[in-house]
Amino acid sequence: MGEALATEFPYVAELYEEIGRRAGVDLPSTFFGDGAPSLHDDLPAQVGVFAVSVAALEVLAAEYDVRPHASAGYSLGTYAAYVAAGALDRWAALDVLLEAQRLLESHGAPGSMGYVIGMTRAPLEELLRGISPDPAVLGIGNANAAQQFIVTGEASSVRRAIASAANVALRADLLPSRWPMHSPALLPVCERLARFVDGLPVRAPRPGNLWAPMTGSPVSGAEEATRVLSWQIATPSRWETVVRSLAEERPTRFAEVGPGDVLSKLVRWTVRTARAAVLEDPLSIAAFAAGAEPGAPAAAGDAERA
Repeated sequence: MGEALATEFPYVAELYEEIGRRAGVDLPSTFFGDGAPSLHDDLPAQVGVFAVSVAALEVLAAEYDVRPHASAGYSLGTYAAYVAAGALDRWAALDVLLEAQRLLESHGAPGSMGYVIGMTRAPLEELLRGISPDPAVLGIGNANAAQQFIVTGEASSVRRAIASAANVALRADLLPSRWPMHSPALLPVCERLARFVDGLPVRAPRPGNLWAPMTGSPVSGAEEATRVLSWQIATPSRWETVVRSLAEERPTRFAEVGPGDVLSKLVRWTVRTARAAVLEDPLSIAAFAAGAEPGAPAAAGDAERA
């Protein structure tokens, strides 16, 4: 994960070293080669995905003068999206990621998450209300696509919901999460995170340059950018709305910047005619850049690895 970029570009290796030093995670020993057993732990996974996402963005800009016209981050990928949009520098974005992780460990309500595929929203919401009407106990955390959702909340309620959904949906299963991400149960974490974010130099993104799944729309101004950064992990995500809106705005080439292809699959699921590339190594970045004029529109999505 990210090894090919570090081998090809010395400045990427230096970036990994500095991110690892600040985060207390040895990125090469954790992610290169066969990887270490700890690579799926919360902190290494989040720091690693952030590092590779930022590295891919830097290679696009430094080697090919290609920058995203619009950026959106899926869940904790929001921090790399803020870097892509120029709303935060990389070190401030990393600081928010690390503080969010620290607060989850110290103040986060334990919980669980699960996915449901092949079921529309209305019947799923009815199923969830039958288990608990309280969104802090059980609710839809991520609307990934028209028939693909992430359920979040208290662990036993999520287990009941997934077991019930498995009887009527195409697929339903639990995710390996310790936290009910995008649930109001995490509002106490966000209250503390907001105080931390208020002290950071959050900049206003260019109009239409940064999209927030928690609102399903572009971020307007520094004040809203600060609010989204503070509260998005306790707010349901409207990822499908963001993807559809970007596709309708103008002809768009989507690029999933960072490791994995989960978001690229979601883009193609949502917008059947969309082109979606995965940019995680020198070859894929070069191929993408060869098909884009410098500064051409592109939507960069940074994925969280569960």
